[in-house]
Amino acid sequence: MMIHANAILASLSASDAAALRPHLKATHLKQKTVLYEAGDTINSVYFPLSAVVSLVVTLATGETTEGAMVGRDGAIGIASALDGRVAMSRAIIQLGGDAMVCDPAAFKGAALQSETLISKIMRHEQTRLPPARAALLD
Repeated sequence: MMIHANAILASLSASDAAALRPHLKATHLKQKTVLYEAGDTINSVYFPLSAVVSLVVTLATGETTEGAMVGRDGAIGIASALDGRVAMSRAIIQLGGDAMVCDPAAFKGAALQSETLISKIMRHEQTRLPPARAALLD
């Protein structure tokens, strides 16, 4: 398994990695594929290895803008581990490539067993959200 190719997965402790490893599956994400639309239930957590995913938000004017771009440094749907199972944006594959995918319930189970993993999730979401907020305020 190439979990070392994703920064979040590579940074996990041995025990957190062992808890997640059985639930991670390799997948290929095809360019222009929509993973989910805003308001959809998030059914998978994606850890890009070589793919890049755009999170697109719709403004009050009806215009759309890219709120964030996630590659091998992050994850898509990771907030589902914190009960945020509803997508706040559209996720579309900008650059096709490989990823690891995990069921949100399995990811949540592992996260609830580890303060370190919860902390990583929170830091990831905090660093990803400011650009999205800025895009909404422009």
